[in-house]
Amino acid sequence: MATRYSMQRRLRMNRPSLRLRSKPPKLRTQRGMDFTAANLVEPLAMQHCQSCRHINYPPREICGECLSDQLIWRKVPTEGVLLQSISLHHSLWEFFKRRLQRGSWPIASVRLQAGPIVFAHVAGQCFGGDAAAGARVNVFSHSDSSRQAVLIVVPVSTPIDTPAQRRAIVEPMGLLEPAVRGEQYE
Repeated sequence: MATRYSMQRRLRMNRPSLRLRSKPPKLRTQRGMDFTAANLVEPLAMQHCQSCRHINYPPREICGECLSDQLIWRKVPTEGVLLQSISLHHSLWEFFKRRLQRGSWPIASVRLQAGPIVFAHVAGQCFGGDAAAGARVNVFSHSDSSRQAVLIVVPVSTPIDTPAQRRAIVEPMGLLEPAVRGEQYE
């Protein structure tokens, strides 16, 4: 039964009209949904351990340093150093397949000033080319079209203080669908 359902779903997704409405991956754990909720109002919020003050990323149920379960969400500085950037040329997700037809999709690893290393989408239009390793950058969170928080990397000179500035960066990237653009801030 499950095989039949998945085959039917795959065949439906092969119809061009449905492929245009595909969304980014939506399946998240409870901690992933907590990350989305914590980042709705802040540019970047992460879990802090109340016992040892360790910043935990990715989100988890217990502290990775001292195994305490006293974790709270707090705003963290957005500054960091770009460790490495790469370009995605192929994806199994229909949402990214459409975007890869226009060109490669840049992603990067960044060591935040607060300590953790994160993976994020690169706002290529802000860098004016390839993002070089060692560059000072800012990382902020934003909701994509599946209404889940994703991380975005921009040069440190790019202003990200207001929601409107962050939205102006994300819209050209193609992470938002036309129907949901601007809903986060209205």
